[in-house]
Amino acid sequence: MANPEDQGLSAFTEVRPVDNRILALGGGVNLLLLIGTLAAFSADHTILGLLLTLALLGSAAFMAINVRHWKGLFAAGDHRSVLWDIAIPEIQRAKLSEEVLDLSKTLGIPIEQVSDLLSAYVVAEDLALRQIQQETRLPLARHITIGKTPFDAIFARQDVITCVEVTFLVSSNLPQAKINVILNKLATAQKFLSGTGVKARLRLLLVLVTQMDRVAEAELRSTLAQKFTATPVDVDIRLLDFESLQKVFALE
Repeated sequence: MANPEDQGLSAFTEVRPVDNRILALGGGVNLLLLIGTLAAFSADHTILGLLLTLALLGSAAFMAINVRHWKGLFAAGDHRSVLWDIAIPEIQRAKLSEEVLDLSKTLGIPIEQVSDLLSAYVVAEDLALRQIQQETRLPLARHITIGKTPFDAIFARQDVITCVEVTFLVSSNLPQAKINVILNKLATAQKFLSGTGVKARLRLLLVLVTQMDRVAEAELRSTLAQKFTATPVDVDIRLLDFESLQKVFALE
């Protein structure tokens, strides 16, 4: 699990495709070495041996780069074969209703007065996903199901599919029951993914949008690590302050 104190997304493992210019340069260098080897064949056996050694080393490096490059491309293609779909409105509504009702109980808001809280939650989730997209520089697919398991968003980076779950906290208490539900979702999605034969792995990005004072936030951070001692996938946690998100995206 990532250190909850880490505010960034540096823990994500990124394998970038090799630049085609590097591949072309490697191929050109190897071609020149092979031509030089042939030219020196009848001239000097010492030079021949040196050039042949360089040619073999260059060819080995060139092949390694190519293997990595094409492996990454095939892995990226696997993502397109994952049977994910848009979560139907009923699923989205059920998750939103559960989250808002939990918040209303924490804040002591009567059920008939939750409309403002509902609006705040929708805004918080939207702004949080905007921030994550800015940081990852990758397109996010929102409200997606992997198999039949819904997530607030997903994004893919070659052989890693990150499932994003957003929750809004107004106190330092993150119930273990809620964490268990999220982890069970990841386990179910991972099982489905393994059954498809797709060569990709899942990880969780848990985004906690907070609206609390510094003391409560510090208390929350101190307990997070204990709540994720055993997980079926890699877990990263991102804490985002709701007021700060509004200043960045919504307010002048």
